[in-house]
Amino acid sequence: MQLRATSLDDAAADALKTSSSWSLAGHFERALILSSDRDGAMVSVVRHDVPDGPYTVRLDRSAPLDLRTVETVPQLDVASARRWSVAPVTPGEAVDGTELTRRLLLLDLIGERASGRGRGWSVAIPVDDLDGLETALSTDDRRMGEDVAARIAGLGPGLTPSGDDLLAGALAFHAWAEAAGHVENGGSLRAAISEAAVPHTTRLAGQLLRAAARGHVAAPVAALLSSIFRRGGTFPPDLAPVLAIGETSGADLLAGIRLAARAQRPRRAVRERALA
Repeated sequence: MQLRATSLDDAAADALKTSSSWSLAGHFERALILSSDRDGAMVSVVRHDVPDGPYTVRLDRSAPLDLRTVETVPQLDVASARRWSVAPVTPGEAVDGTELTRRLLLLDLIGERASGRGRGWSVAIPVDDLDGLETALSTDDRRMGEDVAARIAGLGPGLTPSGDDLLAGALAFHAWAEAAGHVENGGSLRAAISEAAVPHTTRLAGQLLRAAARGHVAAPVAALLSSIFRRGGTFPPDLAPVLAIGETSGADLLAGIRLAARAQRPRRAVRERALA
């Protein structure tokens, strides 16, 4: 069966170019998960109404509404597909420290009201580990970050468990904060956290964690991060598109963003005292 794509990201394009042999690893109404027989890379092939994201091929409207009817690995026509990418906010485009602090306080408030509790991250992840991850991000404590990531990776059900989605949200926020000039030399910390998590979770989640550590996330999450960091952007953001991701993935990603945002506030205070 041939399916025509309307968009894909560079990571998916590179994976499809590298491997010509794929197996069907997951089979859902709105997504097919393909696994490369060559190197184990995974690509999500999603319905037209699913957002763009890392390692994702988004189909056009001619594809079946229920992708569970696609019983074998499809042929993907990507010849005319749009190439989707994430562009983090640069220092010249970013808000200053005072405005960022104001936005992060407001984000935590509206995020608490919107995301709710009682499932996902709030029941899967121990409070001590949430506190430990926040401390690791605020103090650049690599060892603590690795230890916490190894404990919470894989917690919760699904191909991208709640623990991994929360880690991905936190890593992505940290990466965007660095791109915007509010964090210095954070790449090694993020890489250490993501690599510590990878052995404890699914292959798909591990792949997405590595992407998040580079700031590469699904389109609704990228739009949220852009609204936080971009000067003159729309703030406060509409959280609905993020919360609509998966069963609990959106709320878990938002929780990770809020956690990393709280970690950023003491970092800013220390930096401002050093400059005073």
